[in-house]
Amino acid sequence: MSARTFVHAHAGPGPRLLLVPGSPRRESYNARLLDDFSQRLAGRCQLDLLAPCQVDLPLFNQDLEADAGTMDRVTALHRRFSASHGLIVASPEYNGQLPPYLKNLIDWVSRLTYIAPAAGSAFVDRPVLLCSASTGSSGGALAIPHARSLFGYIGCVVIGDTVCIAQAAGSWTGDGFAFPEHLHQQIDAALERVVRLAADFAALPVACTVPG
Repeated sequence: MSARTFVHAHAGPGPRLLLVPGSPRRESYNARLLDDFSQRLAGRCQLDLLAPCQVDLPLFNQDLEADAGTMDRVTALHRRFSASHGLIVASPEYNGQLPPYLKNLIDWVSRLTYIAPAAGSAFVDRPVLLCSASTGSSGGALAIPHARSLFGYIGCVVIGDTVCIAQAAGSWTGDGFAFPEHLHQQIDAALERVVRLAADFAALPVACTVPG
């Protein structure tokens, strides 16, 4: 299984999960981690990968809210988040912090609620599983508290489970990750929880309305 094996969306039973890589890097280990998750979740959920090439947003600047092209892209992204019943975010850490790419994406999408209140929030009450694959020894764990703060602030239900992959390059075989058994079990348990919570969210009447 190579990186970027994902197609745009997988139709299937169960809740709809939006998978968000936090790095735009072509051979991102975090995108590869989301590919691994997609194989585990196949047939259980509707899966949508938000590929970085589909984002194309400038650095957040309120002045750009008057630019129609920029706001069209923000609105389209807002729809993707709003259509989800839960999120899985896999992000590296840069100097112990979240990558600017990920923070910028969330800043833009969350801002639409204030610009166009009828659109509603794309985040409130949606469960989110936070993950990281890092080539360093921390496994991205230093940035996870910052991610919890960010996603909690915008209204997501940040679940307690996390998946942090240290020395990710050493686990990559060229055709997938070779994880020890205990890590397989941890990943499966975390995915099981986010799927269950996303199904609960999908059952709420508000989750049936996607802003147009």
